[in-house]
Amino acid sequence: MTTADLPSKRQRTREHIATVAGRLFERHGYEAVTMEQIAVETGVVRGTLYNHFAVKEAVLAEWMHARLARDLAPLMQAVMKRKAFASRVAMILDASARWWEEHRPYAAPYIRFRFQQVRDGSDEQAASDMVAAYAALIHAAQQAGEVRDSESPQRLANYLHFLYLSALMTWLGDPKAALRREFAHAFEFFLQGASRP
Repeated sequence: MTTADLPSKRQRTREHIATVAGRLFERHGYEAVTMEQIAVETGVVRGTLYNHFAVKEAVLAEWMHARLARDLAPLMQAVMKRKAFASRVAMILDASARWWEEHRPYAAPYIRFRFQQVRDGSDEQAASDMVAAYAALIHAAQQAGEVRDSESPQRLANYLHFLYLSALMTWLGDPKAALRREFAHAFEFFLQGASRP
């Protein structure tokens, strides 16, 4: 590992804060944890905490992004062993459903924060999106003739991601909804489009 590969002091501090905060969220519940508790547990002064994270939701997002990144690399290796686009995306959606079910208590505040980032035009808002992964899979599927190429991979990836978010929001809003089923419906709609059979 070279010096260029090492995270900066700022990044190490952010990671430390997010890791400790994540343990607090898991132990006490997200809503019960305060920024003051996070500052005390991480051993940083409140000013430093707020310099890195303006709100608790930003700490939550950093923690969740680290967990997503950790879980995504091995998933994508397994996904790429599958041949067909539909099989690859179905595997991602199945793993995603399991992941969100394990992290349900954090889903609403996380998604609310992410939408605020989009609204505010934050540069950080796209850091953990699956859109780039979807676009790469769609591009490969277009090359293989599995997916139409009349639209760019990026545009189709955005459509898929919006359907994904719709399924996720349905699941959050309806305690009886099954996330795997919602994702399956969203993906089927993506594959079939809105045209009549």
